[in-house]
Amino acid sequence: MKKRGTFIVIEGTDGAGKATQTKLLAAALRCQEKTVRTIAFPQYGKNSAAPIEAYLRGEYGTLKELGPYRASIFYAIDRVTARTQIAGWLKNGDVVIADRYIASNLAHQGAKINSWDARKKYWLWDEDFEFNLLGIPRPDVTVVLHVPTEISRRLVARRSRASGRRKDIHERDHQYQQRVARAYQELAGFDRRMRIVNCAPDGQLLGIPEVHKLVVSAVQRRLR
Repeated sequence: MKKRGTFIVIEGTDGAGKATQTKLLAAALRCQEKTVRTIAFPQYGKNSAAPIEAYLRGEYGTLKELGPYRASIFYAIDRVTARTQIAGWLKNGDVVIADRYIASNLAHQGAKINSWDARKKYWLWDEDFEFNLLGIPRPDVTVVLHVPTEISRRLVARRSRASGRRKDIHERDHQYQQRVARAYQELAGFDRRMRIVNCAPDGQLLGIPEVHKLVVSAVQRRLR
């Protein structure tokens, strides 16, 4: 019987370079002769992500009006459609790298909740809903790319101008982005599988190769 593969998730604040670091990590592991599969969430363009896209355009109301529990269901449905594929890869012994996963949900929706006790209650609910009820595979290690909110805001604005894409309701709310960054930090204490990578020590953004080295270091112990 093959040994189960390793499930790695790359998370982080907006503009932190999640997609770039996912690609670099996959390439590095393939150079080590590992079979690597990648997937990104939300699965934009697929039917399962249509409610998420409508939500982010503001079609269902404001962040406050929709609330964390309702919004979480949209994202969970998108992930459950990939459950069988991810489980199959892991059963085959592959390394699976996801660009965003359940921690995005926990941080972004948890940021809507002011009380620590209520936020923790929501996190426990969402994990039980997704991992136990829906049977979504649990990651072995989650790497969170942390970028200070002011830097993240500039990166998102630059990306929006370059692509011509309008900012979504998450990206437009600066205070909300600050709460999301704090929520990721709290999650690291809540989940022992989570590792924080500081992409801007002393307020200076590291280069892509430097961040890549930190990401590799964060996952190597689990891979061994």
